[in-house]
Amino acid sequence: MRGAALSAEVSVEPGLVHRKLIGAADAPLDAACVLMAKSLQRVVGGVGPSSGDVSALTTDAKSSAAGVRRDLVIPSLPDGRRSALPRVEKVERYGAKDSARIVVVLSEATTYRAGLLRADEAGVGARLYVDIDRAELSNPLSYPVGGVVQGVRLGRQADGVRLVLDLEEAVERRIFYMPEPFRLVIDVARGWGTSLLRAKGPRVIERVVIDPGHGGHDPGAIGPRGLREKDVTLDVAHRTAPLIARELGLSTLLTRDTDAFVALDERTAKANAFRADLFISIHCNAAEQNGSDGVVTFVLDSSSDAAASRVAAIENAASADAAKELANSLGPAQDEGVLARSTHFAELLQRSTVASLAKDYGKIPNQGVRRAGFYVLAGAHMPAALYEVSFISNPEGEVRLNTADYRQRLADSIVNAVRAYRDGL
Repeated sequence: MRGAALSAEVSVEPGLVHRKLIGAADAPLDAACVLMAKSLQRVVGGVGPSSGDVSALTTDAKSSAAGVRRDLVIPSLPDGRRSALPRVEKVERYGAKDSARIVVVLSEATTYRAGLLRADEAGVGARLYVDIDRAELSNPLSYPVGGVVQGVRLGRQADGVRLVLDLEEAVERRIFYMPEPFRLVIDVARGWGTSLLRAKGPRVIERVVIDPGHGGHDPGAIGPRGLREKDVTLDVAHRTAPLIARELGLSTLLTRDTDAFVALDERTAKANAFRADLFISIHCNAAEQNGSDGVVTFVLDSSSDAAASRVAAIENAASADAAKELANSLGPAQDEGVLARSTHFAELLQRSTVASLAKDYGKIPNQGVRRAGFYVLAGAHMPAALYEVSFISNPEGEVRLNTADYRQRLADSIVNAVRAYRDGL
């Protein structure tokens, strides 16, 4: 509510704020929040949405039974595409015992709402549902999943499509969207585990996921002499994982262990299912200017940095605007504690890398920790960083990346950063 109040003061489209407040004022929230919502409605009421918007939202809120929490998410819809009806094109499922990720791919952007129903006395189990506005579906669909999500069902409604997740029990959930292509990402888990995060002192680190970027039909960036990013990242990961296991005694998981393509959505889902305490995605940087050099580590956040947005666009295989739009989607779901820990780990990784390379490779530019909207980091339950080990587009950088010694130094840097993070440095 405080965030909505601030938006009401500075937004050039206060009607958007008003639409959010309508649902909040009638939803089963804390009494103080309801009073604040109604007060804010009066403030921005003169520039509110159409009566149709009001009717739709109040109907949804009033139809929600006790124990239901609803979220209205308003993507930044491109004006030129508002008239097209979004079609459900496919549903991807990544299930595990304690967590799951469901991805609904749509032909167009649209708004959506979600609600969680707890198990009732009639024996009907807990369900999470997402109403996708204006969406089209050829035929009702159902998929078994397994684990915390028993199955997924999709059916048509008068004003769109309803997606239902049949759950073993009530769960925590985070729902966001990714543009280009537009898809809804529904993450559920029995618990995110963020209560174990500590700002100072030794940290409990038991499981680490190493994510070698690209793979299979996706080679990633290619150097002037033909060195492929996917080969470098996999080799660095293969050098890193056994060191983490042997020297630190931690369990490790590679999101890909061979030259195979793994979707960005699935990589994060694997880390969540593994209940990882750290997630490190390894990549090689590339730039239009061959002279660009240095090491940089990214964390997930909105960014007005044009260079950071361009890097995210390359890794996402989407536009720079799409990387920025991801921040709009993730805002309500972003865990500030996880972001702070991600940033701290990224700083340790930068320092470790520069120190490891300095003796034999001179002063490699330290480009620091930067923020951008990387798809592969979106929805990670744990501290996560995207590690751009060097510029493969730089002729000298490509030569370094093609040596066993340089790759081993990068692997050592990751291990030392994980050790420092675990020890509370």
